[in-house]
Amino acid sequence: MKENASTSPASVSCAGGCAGCGKIHIKLLGCRDPASQLLRKNVEEALHNFPIAHKIIEVCEPNAIAAAGVTTLPALMLNGQLLVQGQVPSVEEVVGMLRDHPLQRSKLYRLRSIAVAVDISTGSDSALRFAWHIARKVGADLEVLYAMDSIFVGHTPSASGFLSGYQHTMQLELDTFIQETMARIGVKYDPPAPGAPGQPPPQDLPVLHSKVIYGFPDAALEACSKRVDLLVLGTTGRGALGRKLFGSVSIEVSKQAHCPVLLVPPDAEFRGLQNVLYASHFDSLSTLRIQQAVSFARHFDGQLHFVHVGRNNEKGTALERKLFEASYHQSQAEQPFLFSKMVGEDVMGALYDYSLFHRIELLVFVTHQRNAWENILHRSVTREAALSTDYLPILIIHSDDDMVG
Repeated sequence: MKENASTSPASVSCAGGCAGCGKIHIKLLGCRDPASQLLRKNVEEALHNFPIAHKIIEVCEPNAIAAAGVTTLPALMLNGQLLVQGQVPSVEEVVGMLRDHPLQRSKLYRLRSIAVAVDISTGSDSALRFAWHIARKVGADLEVLYAMDSIFVGHTPSASGFLSGYQHTMQLELDTFIQETMARIGVKYDPPAPGAPGQPPPQDLPVLHSKVIYGFPDAALEACSKRVDLLVLGTTGRGALGRKLFGSVSIEVSKQAHCPVLLVPPDAEFRGLQNVLYASHFDSLSTLRIQQAVSFARHFDGQLHFVHVGRNNEKGTALERKLFEASYHQSQAEQPFLFSKMVGEDVMGALYDYSLFHRIELLVFVTHQRNAWENILHRSVTREAALSTDYLPILIIHSDDDMVG
C-alpha cells in the first residue's frame, strides 16, 4: 500500500473526513496500469481545481482491494465509500464528487428507496401518485405501506377474526387501491401472487411493491423511516379530524422520522416541481442543509426560491443571503439565485402568499431539532386560511439527522 498525503490551505476543513485530521481520505484502488494512472492524474487535477484538505492512499494489493468490496478496477473511494469502479471519471466528475462528499451520507441526496403510507382512502391517493412520480424521476424503488393498528378494519373483514385473515383482506384492499390509483395516470400495476416474485417493471418505471405493517401508525411509520430515504404521507384521510392541513399521525411522524418526510395534501398534483421554496431561517444556516435541498431540486431541474420571513429590522439576513448564494452556486445549479425577505409574524401565511404569486409547487423546511417543526406550526399556523391549503406539499428535512447510519 502506498500512501501520499497533501493538504490544502489551513482554512479548509473536511466535513465528514478523517476525525482528528480534518482531511478527506481518497483511496485509489488498482494496479499501475494505464487506467489507474489516468485515475490518479484526474484526481490530482480535480484537487488542483477544487482545493480541499486531503490524503491520497493508493491500494494495489489484491487482498486489500477485495476487502474494500471492489470487483472491477480501477476504483475510487472517498472517506471509505466506494463511488466508482471499473471506469475512470472525468476531472469534472471528480470535482463534483469532492464538492458533494459531505452529502454522500445524506438520504435525500442518494434517494434509492421511497415509502408512501396510504390509508386506502380518497385522501391518500394523491400521496401515492406524487410518490410514484418522484420515484420515477430519481430512479428509486417505491414501497406502498398500510399501517394496520386493529384487526377490526377493512371493508370486508374476515369472519374468522384471526389477524392473518385481516392481513390478507387488507393486502387485497391495498393492492386494489394501488391498481385503481395508478390506472388514473395510465400505469398498470399487477400485484404478485402470494409467495411469487413480482414481475420487473419496464426499465424506465420504478419497482413498486406493497406491504401491510402492524402497530400504531405513527410508531410503525417511524420504524419504517429508518430503512428508507424518503417517507411520503398524505395529510388527510380515514380517521382524520376535520379539514386540517396536518392529521395527527402525519405531524407526529414528520417530527420523529429518521428520514426526510414529504407531506402531500389531498388535491396536490405532481407537475414537475419547477419552483421549490426553501423556507429560510437562521437555524438553517448550514451549507450541508442547503445543499440537501439543492440536490433534491436538481433532480427536477427546479428553481429554488430562498424566502426568509421575519421582522422589518431583523439583523443577519445579509449574511444569510451570502451563505445561501455561495451554497447554491457551489451546487452548480443553472437557475439564477433567488433570495427574498418577507416581513411578518405569520411565517406560514407569508410563505403561502409568496407561493401563490410565484407558482411554488413544493415548500421545504429544514429543522435542526426534532421539536423545531412543531414550534413553527404552533407559532405560525393560527389562521384557518393557512390550515386549509389542499394543494401545496411540504418537504421536511431533519438536517444532519437524515443521514445514513
